[in-house]
Amino acid sequence: MAKRVLYSTILTVFVGLFFSFLAAMSLYQSEQQSIEHEIQKDVENAALSLGRELNIGIELMYALRNQLVMDEGINEESFVELSQAVMDRHPNIHAMEWAEVVSEVDRELYEAEAALEFALFEIVELNEEGNLVSAVSRNRYFPVRYIHPYEQNQNVLGFDLASRPSMKDALEMSWYRGVPIATPAIRLKREFEDHSGFLMLLPVFFGDPETDADREDALRGFLVALFDVSDIFDLAINNTVKESINLELVDKGLSEQSDVIYSNVVDLGQPPVEALTYESEPIFFAGREWLLRGTPSAAYVHSRMSIFPHLIFFIGVLIFSLLAYLLYMLQHRALTIQKRVDEKTRELREANKKLEKLSKSDGLTGYYNREYFEQSVQAEVRRTQRDNLYISLMIIEIDNMSTYNAKHGRVAGDKAIRLIGSAISDTMKRPGDLLARYSGETFAVLLPNTKDGAPMAEACIEAVKLLRLPFDKEVGSEIISISIGGVTVHEAKSLEASKVLAYGEVALGKAVAEGRGTFHWVYMPEIIQPPGGGC
Repeated sequence: MAKRVLYSTILTVFVGLFFSFLAAMSLYQSEQQSIEHEIQKDVENAALSLGRELNIGIELMYALRNQLVMDEGINEESFVELSQAVMDRHPNIHAMEWAEVVSEVDRELYEAEAALEFALFEIVELNEEGNLVSAVSRNRYFPVRYIHPYEQNQNVLGFDLASRPSMKDALEMSWYRGVPIATPAIRLKREFEDHSGFLMLLPVFFGDPETDADREDALRGFLVALFDVSDIFDLAINNTVKESINLELVDKGLSEQSDVIYSNVVDLGQPPVEALTYESEPIFFAGREWLLRGTPSAAYVHSRMSIFPHLIFFIGVLIFSLLAYLLYMLQHRALTIQKRVDEKTRELREANKKLEKLSKSDGLTGYYNREYFEQSVQAEVRRTQRDNLYISLMIIEIDNMSTYNAKHGRVAGDKAIRLIGSAISDTMKRPGDLLARYSGETFAVLLPNTKDGAPMAEACIEAVKLLRLPFDKEVGSEIISISIGGVTVHEAKSLEASKVLAYGEVALGKAVAEGRGTFHWVYMPEIIQPPGGGC
């Protein structure tokens, strides 16, 4: 019982821990999902803002192209004026260039005309060592004729954009499609660090050609805008997001390998939460595909996590612990009360057994008393009648007991009665045989299912003789003997218990009349009686 109380208490605690953990984890996962959605929303908003800034730049280039189309001739002064207006409206543009298309046939004349504006003008390209050299012969050139601001970018003047394969592909794509095309990311050197940038190419035509063939013949040149990715990023991305989420701008390009062209790390002290990394929907502009990858910082996640999951867990554990304690105390108290009740019940049962035994027992000998004996005879007679069995009974009287008491005293007489009762009891071999003190100096023995009790009577007489009472022998003293009257009933269908006892007493009277120290047995119904046994 005590183990059951302990096990139930432990089980209650574990159940409480389990459900508290489930509740806390459920709330924790809910908060995690909320943070994931917030990260997705922040990154998508940042991507939309970035795409909006890029489109603004493209729109400004279209506006500049429209101005150039309306001008019959493009010179440095007009280009600088128009370019400055665009750069004032979009500070992410670090330089504006005008590149014209020149065939191999017209190269020499073109260089001579350009030299009138810029001394020593020459169409150049970069060699393998990274130095500017005269461009090799090719069918078509796209040299930079004008650039603004000139001071920071004068080394680009005359640079043939088609000298780079990737730039040539972008030029031709923009030319034949008639749309702006952005080049892959390039490195922009600053005073202390390098940044990623890209060139936006927009073709300028004579008139408004509609087909590829028309555009091939009508090309006038290219507007080229140099964008700094970091500046676009700083302008487009909200400061709150920028300061709490690590962002990477990825250029998908045409190959499977993606390039990270810009990254913004907000916290170098703690690693970001990689499990919550999210990539935005693609940002499509000017023939390129970018996406924004956001990884929240630890501070971003911690600032949005509440203490409620931990609080729910600890409160749940506390509640279930208190419940387990109360359950334990109640069960322990019930167990203590049950033990006391069981103990009292056991004591009461033992007391009842003692009282019952006392009510059935003789105070001197400890054997059953006459009342219980008579009740047992009645019960056995009923069983005998029901099951058609035999029943035998004998009544034993101690001879000359009054004389013995008068000569040796009551104490010695009581001792003699106990010894005689013990001797008679020792002759009884079956558990069902019942010995009782019938009266002061008389015993009675019930022999259930016994066809003939005479041998038992003879054995009892011999057992008492062997005691040779009294022990303090005196000359002329007589040894105490017993006289037995017995009855065996073969058919007890119409016989009552009182008659069986009466037959036993009658038989005892005959045994006494025959001279004591012997037995007389009666059989019912009457048959030829065997002679009484004597010694």
